[in-house]
Amino acid sequence: VATPTLVLHGEADPLINVSGGKATAAAIPGAILRTYPGMGHDLPRELWDPIIDEIVANTQRA
Repeated sequence: VATPTLVLHGEADPLINVSGGKATAAAIPGAILRTYPGMGHDLPRELWDPIIDEIVANTQRA
């Protein structure tokens, strides 16, 4: 992967353990990992603003 990569992961994800997000980020050079306490395998509305901020910041790295 040669583009800026952002890995977003819920720390309470019941489907994919947070270790999967960590492994994904570690496998992609320069990737940024952001985890969210209490977030599962969804995008809860209360996290939309910080998640959008992370996505915008990542696109600016491109």
